[in-house]
Amino acid sequence: MDARELDLTELLDLDGFAVVAAESDRNKKIRRLTITVTAPAAMCPHCGRATAERHACHDRDVVDLPLGGWKTELTVQLFQFRCDACDKFFTPQHPVLAEGAHATERFLERLAECATHGDVSAAARFLGVAEKTAERWHYDYVQRQVKNPAKKLEPIRCLGIDGTENASSAFL
Repeated sequence: MDARELDLTELLDLDGFAVVAAESDRNKKIRRLTITVTAPAAMCPHCGRATAERHACHDRDVVDLPLGGWKTELTVQLFQFRCDACDKFFTPQHPVLAEGAHATERFLERLAECATHGDVSAAARFLGVAEKTAERWHYDYVQRQVKNPAKKLEPIRCLGIDGTENASSAFL
């Protein structure tokens, strides 16, 4: 990996992936990045054992958040593994890639955030995706959030100001 690829990997900031190729279309203001999984092995979902036997590689096209005002399209190289223990094939799921959508989870999060300030059609125009696609992705994303709520936050135990003579705190 050369210095430019390392810089693009850091700029993209997708855990578990590295940028292996990049191209830009100045006329359409689109960046196309090819990324690959950095983990050399995976856990078999069928038997729970680790395997490093890669069987095949499949490309999946997804959209990600814009970089510098340019639309970002990712070609994700996903490996299919064969488990020696149970002789089954599988492609591991990656939490940064939205299941059932050709987008990253962070793209869908931004789509949902934009939709709360207006509507899904305005968010779709802003992010550069088709309106019907944005509607479906938004609905599926919201449904996943309802089924898998964020971790519970701890209750506030103390409010206060530290490091001053007149420090005060209120205990709840």
